[in-house]
Formats: sequence, C-alpha cells, structure tokens
Amino acid sequence: MVVLPSKEDFPAGTEFVIKEFDVPLARVPAGGHCEWFNWYGGKPRPYPVEDIKAGNNWPASSFEEWVALVRESLNA
Repeated sequence: MVVLPSKEDFPAGTEFVIKEFDVPLARVPAGGHCEWFNWYGGKPRPYPVEDIKAGNNWPASSFEEWVALVRESLNA
C-alpha cells in the first residue's frame, strides 16, 4: 500500500511542479542547492534537471493539486 505524501513531509521551501500535465515533480532544497524528484507512481525518484525545459512545466496551484496527480499516477 502506497501512502500519499503530506506537505509536512517536505522541508520548507519545497516547490511543487507539474511537468507535461501529469508528472508531479518536487524541487527540494538541500544544502545550498535544490534536488528534483519525480513522484509519479507514489515513490520519489531523482529527476534529471536537464529534462526540465521552459514551457514543459509550471508551479502547481496548490499542494492539493500536486498530490492529486500523485494519487492519479498510482492507477497508471
């Protein structure tokens, strides 16, 4: 059973991003830089920043919108 993340699971300053309409990404601050994670499928995996291009991603309007994509990806 996959447990959905809550906003409290992330450090302050984490950005929740949507890539290409259905990929939930999280940009997490880490020691002076940021690391990207792909949450599609409910488990965080490192995401290569090179795959993020202008126009293929945008900030989620809310954490709830972002976590809804995580939930939907569990059935994909």
